[in-house]
Amino acid sequence: MAASSTQTVGEVRVAAVSHIGASTRRTLLEDRCRAESITTAGGLVMTLGVVADGIGGENAGERAAEITVNAVIEHCTHSVGRNLPLILEGAMKVANQQVFTDARRSRRKMNMGSTAAVAAIVDNHLYVANVGDSRIYLIRGKQVLRLTMDHTWENEILRSGKLTAEEVARHPRKDEIVRSIGYDAILNVDLGMWLQGGKEDEAEARAAQGLPLKPGDRVVICSDGLTKARHDHPLEHYVEEREFANLTVGRSPKQAADLLVKRALDRKVDDNVSVVVLAVPGGLRIPRTLLPAFGVAASVLLLVVAGVWLLPRLINPTAGPSAGPTIPSLPSGVSFVSELEGRAEVVSPGGGRRPLHAEDLIASGEGVYVVVYGSDSYARLGLADGNIVYIGPDTQVELMAIADGIDTQQTILVIEEGVILVACDVGGMSTLIVRSPAGTLARSKSAVMGLTFNSGEQRFDLDCFSGLCEVVDEISGGLGHVLEGGQHIWVNTAGEFSPPDATRNQLYAFGGYGGGLVLTPTVALATSTSASMPATPTRTQLGPLFVPPSATRTSPPPRDTEIPQPPPIPTATQAPVPTDTPIPTKPPTEPPSTEPPPSTEPPPPTEITVAPTEE
Repeated sequence: MAASSTQTVGEVRVAAVSHIGASTRRTLLEDRCRAESITTAGGLVMTLGVVADGIGGENAGERAAEITVNAVIEHCTHSVGRNLPLILEGAMKVANQQVFTDARRSRRKMNMGSTAAVAAIVDNHLYVANVGDSRIYLIRGKQVLRLTMDHTWENEILRSGKLTAEEVARHPRKDEIVRSIGYDAILNVDLGMWLQGGKEDEAEARAAQGLPLKPGDRVVICSDGLTKARHDHPLEHYVEEREFANLTVGRSPKQAADLLVKRALDRKVDDNVSVVVLAVPGGLRIPRTLLPAFGVAASVLLLVVAGVWLLPRLINPTAGPSAGPTIPSLPSGVSFVSELEGRAEVVSPGGGRRPLHAEDLIASGEGVYVVVYGSDSYARLGLADGNIVYIGPDTQVELMAIADGIDTQQTILVIEEGVILVACDVGGMSTLIVRSPAGTLARSKSAVMGLTFNSGEQRFDLDCFSGLCEVVDEISGGLGHVLEGGQHIWVNTAGEFSPPDATRNQLYAFGGYGGGLVLTPTVALATSTSASMPATPTRTQLGPLFVPPSATRTSPPPRDTEIPQPPPIPTATQAPVPTDTPIPTKPPTEPPSTEPPPSTEPPPPTEITVAPTEE
């Protein structure tokens, strides 16, 4: 049993996921979690995340957690004040009174209660409140900071100084929760933001409220099922705090929440697990729509459109030796739709959708998706870093980041479903990374590689067509394989890698086999029997408008310099050389050879251990 939700809240994106856990003995989901945007009666725009872990037999814990989450959000919504810590404290006390009153109506619910951890973001500042042992973390880059203290008997006694750590460790009550919603009519809400791990006093911790957030910060709220000691390895935890950064940074809130919960489930967590992720946008801010009708941007658009007429004359040898004007550079972090067949859409972080057209510009960023619909559809994108991406039929891809060589060193795509083909800029310095929601990734600096992800099977496949391609399972701690051209491999959610075999060229027939980036199955077979045929096809051009942002790459040829002739039309005995002329989606094939082909079994991959990807 699991529940999840995801939402974009203005600038802050959120997700909430709950799971009953891996134990077959557990039949109730007593956790509740929510994350949403509200505007208070006092006019505050607030991003709110709540996790409640119910306590009590039968369904009492479920009811207590449900009452707690609803009461907190309702109180904050109707609040007219502007003091955030007092608003959160009031919300907790209202929840406490409702659970306490409801518990006294039935003997069966007398022990009903709940933990509660609440985080609120207002004007990019963070406020927290906590009761029990649910936790709130701040992840900033690779730093993981716990902001709350567990209200267990062990912690309370240690802070009071009544017993030593050794004495507390042996005490049978050390894990008991001493503060909870509904336990008593009077509730002591913890309003401290414990940046020093409890070394500071309560006044200092309260003064830290309103912590300014930075671009890329992640706030994680979780029940104790995520971080408690493992039943099979008591000195370890279901998810270690040091793992949080790798599972959250650079990922969408939904992906981060799913990966955290999955890590606990993979380790057979015996409790409910709930996670809320609040994500502050990071990196260079680029307008979501780069096709406005007015203003300076419209002037830039006119220049780009003019390139439709100018660029063919720059590459046409009959146009004369004189140098033509250059095409305007693309802004950093932008992709250009150089080819489109069928129907596709762009989905913005706010959930808005617009049809995709050839020659559109798309700004990258978290929550920006390109969705291609239909078995005969595809889109070809030229990225501002010089890489090429073919998005195949019935595919959804997130354009998370495009490298600019300054603030962003990696181009990151996330394939949610379907098939894509990517060609890395051989002369580029950035790394192209393609991630899957299952915690696996492929990366390269100079390869042509195809990738598929099946969300039903949770299987990530890599076809390496040229260069060196690396596939990594981040969940298993960074175990990876390096493939050479001609090899295919898959990895599943258990971190199991398949034996290598030959690439599945037939899956990449869209766009004329990627404009020649992928050999057709017939041509690929012929290359193994004829030494005169090129084994690697020429890289396709990006289309009539795309120009990479580097000025050195976009300079026209000098005057009086002969412009090279276009490549010859491929014949039946050559691998196709891609050009800007239309390419049929089902290219003709040659008759099969009458002689059996030699073995095409690829060499085995080299197994390596790689460090987690840095964002």
